[in-house]
Amino acid sequence: MQNSRQLNLLTALPAEAKPLIKCFALQRHQPVGSIPLYKAQGIQLAVSGPGLKSIPPAVSYLHEMTPKGSHPVWLNLGICGHGSLAIGELLYADQVLTPDGLSWKLHSPLASVANHGPLTCVSSPQAVYQPEMAYDMESSGFIASLTPTTPLDSVHVLKVVSDNPENGFETINAKRVNKLITDQISRIREFIVKVSEDG
Repeated sequence: MQNSRQLNLLTALPAEAKPLIKCFALQRHQPVGSIPLYKAQGIQLAVSGPGLKSIPPAVSYLHEMTPKGSHPVWLNLGICGHGSLAIGELLYADQVLTPDGLSWKLHSPLASVANHGPLTCVSSPQAVYQPEMAYDMESSGFIASLTPTTPLDSVHVLKVVSDNPENGFETINAKRVNKLITDQISRIREFIVKVSEDG
């Protein structure tokens, strides 16, 4: 991705990261035991681990590893539950909410991600889904860790639906997560190329 802005990617799970590592030929760049970091020309990917508490250290680490003077694009990519969308649908979160009333509005630069909608960040997997609402466990921590220094137009949250009222979160496993991301990898790649373009 020459002549593009630096892209900092964050996933919670290794199964979310593996299709991205393969797609962009990313290489592991530090010893096993620390936060996993994978890099290639213009892209770096950290795997935080699940849940809100895992996010700030991973974001901080990506900041530390970002080339000085660059103004990176940030993307949280992973799975989500959804009250209305089918399993496997790609969703751009245009608003991230928390149960205690915080919210951030995001703006997609790419119209070809057909599904846009709100995403509520929760502390545990949801068993009850509201119509038209998505659920994850990382997005608010991702944005809250970035917003003191990063403009929101450089922050994006892209999710693949993994569970819904007909197929609960109990059905999720690493193999299925990997397949869900892999099945959308061409659209994800298109999105990443678009948001990384200069200007």
